[in-house]
Amino acid sequence: MRELIKLNKNYKYNLDNKLVMHLDPDYVYIPIKKNYSLLVKNKDLVLKEQIIMENNLNKIISPISGVAKEIKMRNIAGASVPCLVIENDFKEKTKSMRKKSKIDSREALISKLYEYYFKYIASVLETHKINNLVINGIEDEPYIFNNPFILNNYCKEILAMADIIADFFAIDKIIVAIKASDTLNVNKCLSIIGTYPSVKLSLVDDKYLLGNSYFLKEYLHLEELDTLVLSAKELLDINNAIKNERHITESFITISGPCIEKSKVIKVKIGTLFKDIIDKNVKLTTPNVKYILNGLMTGEECDIANTIVATSTKGIIIIPDEKPQSEVCNNCGLCYKICPVKVNPKKVMDTGKISSNCLDCGLCSYMCPCHINLRKYLRGENEE
Repeated sequence: MRELIKLNKNYKYNLDNKLVMHLDPDYVYIPIKKNYSLLVKNKDLVLKEQIIMENNLNKIISPISGVAKEIKMRNIAGASVPCLVIENDFKEKTKSMRKKSKIDSREALISKLYEYYFKYIASVLETHKINNLVINGIEDEPYIFNNPFILNNYCKEILAMADIIADFFAIDKIIVAIKASDTLNVNKCLSIIGTYPSVKLSLVDDKYLLGNSYFLKEYLHLEELDTLVLSAKELLDINNAIKNERHITESFITISGPCIEKSKVIKVKIGTLFKDIIDKNVKLTTPNVKYILNGLMTGEECDIANTIVATSTKGIIIIPDEKPQSEVCNNCGLCYKICPVKVNPKKVMDTGKISSNCLDCGLCSYMCPCHINLRKYLRGENEE
């Protein structure tokens, strides 16, 4: 077992323990992907879950009903992309009520997973003998709380779906992995798992990267090939697809940090603009702030007026607009010592030769006493 560390929290925050709903945006912005055909045009009426783009392998659906508008540029993970704008009519109209198909075999379940684009999960279940199913209720980023909130609010649905998967695929053991410090979920899970004999609760240390499937398997002493790790969010999405015939049109994000009255986990429509979410749900306590997309360890500063929620978005951390002054490397070696896969960031910085082993976890930049943004060098970018 490799050595992992506990991250120090540099900022204080006040977390709202209730899940917030923001499911009525005025507009959503749907990225237009390369090699996809756009199936709607300006002023077309659009129904919720209507296919609006497709290629030979995938389809993209609308998260709301409304009217298709112009194409606008918006940001996802730092990249500016063209997006189809859909104006919400707030009616949530769908094309038709789909008849629920009966899931009575492993083949039917795999087929449904493929239909709703859980292709990786379906292929693993189809081609591997899985003995352990791990429900990951952990978030690594110190100011992101999505998975713990989802597990706490939808614990029954998540455990029930995990039990269905385990039953169809003869999985011996279901493990719910949460941090020992997460007392809300410890109590919640203990009150429910008694009805599921195959489900065990595993309390893990509060150490960075245990939310990563590979490191979590290693920590739990489970074999790589016969263990499937699914996050609480993935299992909830699978539950909605299997039981309710619902595509993924909503997600969960954290708005957190020391510069707001209360940090919150918010359920939102995919494609919602961050500025709209923050304006309606968050009160700033200081005027000079910056917005970090997806967390302090692996995120990047963003412009909330142009950044939208994507399926992979974790949230926004709002911190004081300060930047520590970087200094010349002092050759202390901490960046190499802390790296969990033993990449040498100093060597990469000096030579420009990128290592394919880098996890982009941000630990080297976190530990650097000279405040050098080593992540940029590891990704082949020059520091500003």
